[in-house]
Amino acid sequence: MTEISLLSAVLTLRPAQAVADVPPLGRAAHALLLNAVHWADAALAERLHSGSEVRPLTASSLIGLSRSSGLRPERTYTLRLAALTAPVAAALLAALRADSSPVAVGAEVRLADAVLRIEQIDTGLANDRPHPHPWAAATHYEDLSAPWLLGRLAPPRHLTLQFTSPTAFKSAGRHVPVPLPGLLFGSLLDRWNAFAPVVFPPELRRYAEECLALSMYQLQTRSVPVKEGGLRVGAVGTARYAATNYDRYWLSLINVLADFALFAGAGVGTTIGLGQCRKITEGREGRSGAARHADSADYSG
Repeated sequence: MTEISLLSAVLTLRPAQAVADVPPLGRAAHALLLNAVHWADAALAERLHSGSEVRPLTASSLIGLSRSSGLRPERTYTLRLAALTAPVAAALLAALRADSSPVAVGAEVRLADAVLRIEQIDTGLANDRPHPHPWAAATHYEDLSAPWLLGRLAPPRHLTLQFTSPTAFKSAGRHVPVPLPGLLFGSLLDRWNAFAPVVFPPELRRYAEECLALSMYQLQTRSVPVKEGGLRVGAVGTARYAATNYDRYWLSLINVLADFALFAGAGVGTTIGLGQCRKITEGREGRSGAARHADSADYSG
């Protein structure tokens, strides 16, 4: 069996006590992910921590947290940890499955000043849970791309993505808080080419810029605190993209990247809770359902 290279694990957590004033938790989630990797492979964790290039991991902030109500022990919250390479996925899986690890079921984790107990872990693997969380998944780059690249599926003219944490892109030295086609798929292309065994042509970015249009959207701007007292503004909600020039080859690659978004996230700050997104199908959640999901997420970063 091919080694898992793409992993999106979802942790269900319950606070030990109520916390009214919850600080930004994206960086705490990132630290928890690195701690989990360190438990399984200290050398790998050190390379991830010191590396300056695109990192093969993403972490969400605490999903379900409301700024107005804070953390409540009668409720559960979720946290997503993702890996984009086989070594990181293997280390994270090992930590999630070991009873003595810092991210095992039953373990208490600290996110900033909040202490939460892990009640459930969904890795997306069928032998772990037959009905995983919608954001939990485990696969390989080959399996993710095969339905599109081997011609099993005809790419649709339209596709919709859901953005559940503020998503912004750096372009020409500025941050753009709108998932425009060229920025979104250009970001996904960069991450894909950084880690996938098969590199996609750079012309795919041009196709996204010139032949995809943002046709419908339900987006809101959200701001999150960043270092040195600044704010990062990004979009949450859903966006629908339409091909103005239908080309089966290029659209197949676009759909691979859209599926890849579940693991990679898009835009800036994906390791600290920003840019969490995935492709959705109309009728499964629909635009209003996705908007409700986005409204319930923690946007503190």
